[in-house]
Amino acid sequence: MSSRYHKTHALSALLIVALAASGCDAFKSIKEYFQEPKEKSAAVPPAPSKAAAPSGTAKAPVAPKQGVPPMNANTLARVGSWAITIEEFNDRLDALKEVVPEFDINDPEAKNLILEELINQQVLVLGAEQSGLARQKDIAAAVDEFRRTLIVREVARQLTENISVSEQEARAFYDENRESLVGPDEWHVRQFVAKTKADATGALAEILNGADFAETARMKSSGPSAANGGDLGFITQEPFAQMGETLLPMAVGEVSGVFDGPEGFYFVKLEEKNPGAQMEYEEIKDEIIQSQTLLKQQQVILDHLDEIKAKMSIELNTQLISK
Repeated sequence: MSSRYHKTHALSALLIVALAASGCDAFKSIKEYFQEPKEKSAAVPPAPSKAAAPSGTAKAPVAPKQGVPPMNANTLARVGSWAITIEEFNDRLDALKEVVPEFDINDPEAKNLILEELINQQVLVLGAEQSGLARQKDIAAAVDEFRRTLIVREVARQLTENISVSEQEARAFYDENRESLVGPDEWHVRQFVAKTKADATGALAEILNGADFAETARMKSSGPSAANGGDLGFITQEPFAQMGETLLPMAVGEVSGVFDGPEGFYFVKLEEKNPGAQMEYEEIKDEIIQSQTLLKQQQVILDHLDEIKAKMSIELNTQLISK
């Protein structure tokens, strides 16, 4: 058996999943459901190991054909009332190629494997429908949710696909909001770190009684900045949340109380504080365009919602939420 055939079957588990997802007419969105195909394929049972049908229509059990007209010239396969044309099949192959780039969709063996898997899936679906499995509450709910998600996504895409923000609009936004478009504040901070709260409290008492912060930190702090007298330089983002909460209300020259941190117990001194610098237009042009485009798109969707809601009867029983 050829190595190419082995490679094809090694991918078959993934292809079962991908084919199932592309069974709806949403080929363009298939990537969003299979960003990590190797991990997802682990939960899928392996595909049949038998060789694919050599050519023509794949052999598989099919439902009775009473009352079903003959297949059209471009119909590749049919199972009961379900059928797939050669054009639809080629669309499936293109979608799979996006998910699994190494899959050779021009290989006849690979094509027959895909066709066989599609037929097997449909046979399983028909069997589940006949047995009532497909009508189970959780399956019906999942199908309905998936359908609703695809519809909402497509509506949003159609509403927003031509919505954009020009550079002229971005520039106007920048000029109007220039004063608020500034970089983050800068804090010049010294820190003291101790393994125990008692050690931190004792060192803090010495500093509050006149000892030099830098010298005390150099001699007694256990933090990595001790050699620099606890100096962290100018920072625009706190090293951890508790320090940020402590620094925010402090005045320049003030020394904080003791607080917990990742390496023990801390206190800090705010040496200087500089307000954020004015950001130049070219620095943030792309961010402005992106954010304003999203806002315009959201507004279009909200306007569309309001328009539709005005034509519908919507009733609520919100008191049930509080029960």
